[in-house]
Formats: sequence, C-alpha cells, structure tokens
Amino acid sequence: MVNIKVNPQAAPQITFVGKDKTPVIIIDDYISNLDEIISQVVKNAQFKGEEVTKYPGVRSSIPKPIVVSYLKPLMKTLYKVYKFSQDLQPTPIDNCFSLITQQPDELSAMQSWPHFDTPNPNLIAVLHYLDKGNHGGTAFFQHNKSGIDRVDDQNKDLYFKHAHDYFSALNTDSFSYCTEAHSEFSCYQKVAYKPNRLLIFPGQLLHSTLVDLETDINGNPETGRLSANMFVSFS
Repeated sequence: MVNIKVNPQAAPQITFVGKDKTPVIIIDDYISNLDEIISQVVKNAQFKGEEVTKYPGVRSSIPKPIVVSYLKPLMKTLYKVYKFSQDLQPTPIDNCFSLITQQPDELSAMQSWPHFDTPNPNLIAVLHYLDKGNHGGTAFFQHNKSGIDRVDDQNKDLYFKHAHDYFSALNTDSFSYCTEAHSEFSCYQKVAYKPNRLLIFPGQLLHSTLVDLETDINGNPETGRLSANMFVSFS
C-alpha cells in the first residue's frame, strides 16, 4: 500500500472568509507522489453510491494508513490556526475518495443549494483535489435573507426553514447544481480547482462545488473530478 508522501516544500496559505473571518487553509502541491496515489485509487478503489451525506456521486473509503499519512502532518497547523485546546483529541471520520456522477436532473432539492457538513464547530473538512484535468472548484456562500454563512445548532433550523419555503414556492421537481450566481445566496469566496491542492475549512461553512458540467460528471477515476474528502473531529 502506497501512503501519502508530503512535499516538504508545501506551505499553507491562510485566507479569512465570511462575517466571522473564518480561516480557510490552502496548501498547493501537497504531496510528492500524486501519480502513485491516483494509480492506487484506479486499481483498488471500490466506488459506490451512499445515502448518508447525499453526495451527488460515488465514493470509496480511504484506507486508514493513507488517512493517517494525509492528516498527521497537518495536526500542528490545525491546532494553531483553529485555536483548538491541546486537551482535544483529533479523530478522522468519513474519509472517502469521491467522484461526481449525478446529472442535474437527478438531484434532490437540497443538493442544489450550498450545504454545510456539520453544525459542530470542532469538525474540520480536508479536501484534496487529485485529478490532473480542469474541474470546478469550491465556493463559499452567505444566505441572503438570513445572513447565515456558517451553520450552528442555533441557526440550522432557520436555514432549513428558508430552504423549505423556497422550494415549496418553486413547485418543481427539477433542480440544477449550485452556481456562484444564485438568487438566494451571495458567493463571497471561491477556491479554484488545482491538481494536488489541499483545501481545509470548518464544516460549518456554507459551501458548494461549482460543478463544471463538461468535465466533472464522470465516474472514471482516471478522468473524473477525483478528490479525497476527509474530516477531523476534535473532541
């Protein structure tokens, strides 16, 4: 099994987004063995659909040794940037290689809106872009009517109420992928897709893939929008 080899020259860039100036970390050229990892995914991954997260595609679990090699070098940075107490212990959860496969007409209502991963402030999303092609990046959004850009236990019900009201008024079963120009949201930050780019942010932030309909909907790990999606919970 080939594990991640972190590029010693890779350095984090931090940008502060949204009303709370939440840190988002970008690390370009994160690993030095990108081709090996992609080859391993192509040969060994077993992609299938899943219903828990409503991801619009297929996923394959990342073997634990690879997850550890991905995340262990990041721990010092995560504790520092997100100001986690040293008393909190990191636990990786829900770690998958992912490919977008659903056509727009197969989406549910909520899959067409920006989403949040969790209301838990101590869960950090780690996203690694793997495929060497041109694909859609990631955008961060603020809901216009409520002002919500980061979902927590206090405002999540309000966010879902606005979603329910919006989709009830639409009276349609046909939806499309979220774009940066959305009637209900303002896109305030975009992070472009770049092969071997690592993107790290709190799972509370409202975000969405900006799906490129020409290149991204592809279940082939050699040519599709292959990414590694990982989460670290500090508790």
